[in-house]
Amino acid sequence: MFSPVFQKLQAVGARPSASSKEKEFLTWLMEALKGLSLQVSLDEFRAPSTYTWSQIVLWGGLIQAGFLLRLWPWWSLCSALVFLFLEYRELATFPLTSIFFSRNVSHNVVGKKGDSPCFILMAHVDSARTSFFFHPHLVVSPRHSLLLLVVSSCAIPGVALLGCAGGTRFAWLSFPFSLYLSFLILGHVHRELGMPLSPGGNDNGSGVAVALELARLLADGDISFWVVFTGAEESGTWGALQFMKQYASTIRDIPIINLDNVGGGTITVATHEGMWPTYAAPPRLVSSFRKLEVPFPVHFRPYLGLSTDATPLLARGFQAITIIALDEKGIPVNWHWANDSIEAVDTDNLERVVSLVMRWVEEKRNECFRES
Repeated sequence: MFSPVFQKLQAVGARPSASSKEKEFLTWLMEALKGLSLQVSLDEFRAPSTYTWSQIVLWGGLIQAGFLLRLWPWWSLCSALVFLFLEYRELATFPLTSIFFSRNVSHNVVGKKGDSPCFILMAHVDSARTSFFFHPHLVVSPRHSLLLLVVSSCAIPGVALLGCAGGTRFAWLSFPFSLYLSFLILGHVHRELGMPLSPGGNDNGSGVAVALELARLLADGDISFWVVFTGAEESGTWGALQFMKQYASTIRDIPIINLDNVGGGTITVATHEGMWPTYAAPPRLVSSFRKLEVPFPVHFRPYLGLSTDATPLLARGFQAITIIALDEKGIPVNWHWANDSIEAVDTDNLERVVSLVMRWVEEKRNECFRES
């Protein structure tokens, strides 16, 4: 069932965002979809190869604002507010700073059965670079780490405001927050210069395998659907942003099922997701999955800490939801680390996700035919 995908994943290896390896795998997927008699396109767009350098610019800008508070308090306040705004935009999936680092080329593969889909399946194909921030023994709660980042980013302009109002004696208060942001900079420089690429078995070979199998099962059926394989998700959900921009008028009210990290752990339907801020999945879409009867556990809970391809869609009011598999700590299994291998993917879990989505499709079919 999943063997062809896994064999190709083994042959291609790691697939960094906006790289030749990413395109090689996307090209193979394009041919696989053509073999299912779907109408297929390879859509090109500009994207950064990593989110690291744009984030370092933002963190460095906040640090300089903290250090310059004693000398130029008003400059410190104004620059801190600018960098805080830019940081918020990046974490909210409305990028501004990272646009200037979009010097590479990535692609989406879109397979269509019909011009007016009843639903859309989505999975990103690129894999991440490892980082000690994701060491299995160190990862406890990405959400708490993100909140610490948000607090540190907000604290520096807050201290700068105190400095402008009451004198520079408050300048020392920004030091611990600047120190934490400096730690993030060092960690991410080490990530880019000293850490290997993740094999990308669970993240997101698993989601790709499920989406392709679903496309195979649905290709000869009577229901219209699209399947989208996105690039450059790991560098900032650029594939999802491009897909939304290119097809917005068609997909505005179409349910989009995003499949990510489903190769181990408890299958979970994300009720909320995102970084800063967070976004709720459409209640009607969540409810449609809650009503399904399947012979295995399915959890319904927020997935907070990092974005998925569904996050920018939810941020702009589209009908998207993420199916993911999480461990007891609420994080993906074998994720952004060297243990994210093809061999570690639980194919039984993939079969359960296929079963869940197919069960949902059966319910959705009646609704689509009534609307048509």
